[in-house]
Amino acid sequence: MSFEAMLVQAEQSSLVQMEPGWGQGRAIFGGILAALAVAHMQARLTGEAKLRALTISFVAPVEVGEVEFKAEILRAGKSVTQMQCHLLQQGKVVLSALASFGVARSSQVVVTSETAPDFGDIKDGLSFPYLEGVIPEFTRKIDFRYTDCDLPFSASSKSHINGWMRWNDSAEVSANRAPLLSLIALIDAWPPAILQMLDRPNPASSLTWTLEFPNIDKATLSQQANPWWQYRAHTDAARNGYGHIAAEVWNEYGQLVAISRQTVTVFA
Repeated sequence: MSFEAMLVQAEQSSLVQMEPGWGQGRAIFGGILAALAVAHMQARLTGEAKLRALTISFVAPVEVGEVEFKAEILRAGKSVTQMQCHLLQQGKVVLSALASFGVARSSQVVVTSETAPDFGDIKDGLSFPYLEGVIPEFTRKIDFRYTDCDLPFSASSKSHINGWMRWNDSAEVSANRAPLLSLIALIDAWPPAILQMLDRPNPASSLTWTLEFPNIDKATLSQQANPWWQYRAHTDAARNGYGHIAAEVWNEYGQLVAISRQTVTVFA
């Protein structure tokens, strides 16, 4: 099933069928689950409030099969609506999401974010080959380009990622339909920046993930149907099997569109 077909299910129903092709090991790709949770919550909103911040807790692996979505409005104020969404499989919570939707308000406080750094030309970036049983299955649907950094499992001394991302044709995604949801899924597609420090494949997974959207009030995040998004991640700290990683995403105009932070576990 395509990403957009799953979005329609999440918007219209409390049950979504997770199908093969979107896996990472025994679990479904977390970025897709987060995007579907937002789609389910947005469909139950009224008014012009837009997603300002999102917090995800990956409670347990989500397997191929039916997933139940339960959304609840925790509070609806004049400017901000706080919502919660739980994903359940076999009656147990597998993902918990908290979302803050807010309308734009006039403010005397304006801080302009820095423009995107120069990563060089996209065509000069390195692609990571798909290796069945080693690389997550869902990555075949995404075009990654690594620039000025090392690839996963390369025994690097670096713990940052610079690069570009967009959907491959096989994902059947037209980002102009739901650009924010498409972007949410893509941001989580990158491997944790600490994996390049390993000398061989080892499992890693996200525990928590937060996203903020500083330019959400613009008419569109991008003018292109399937744009290249510029991505930069750096590891703030890692020890005792846990890594703490911050990331930023820019659009084709060099505007900061998303701020990300993850806590990940690594089993090496």
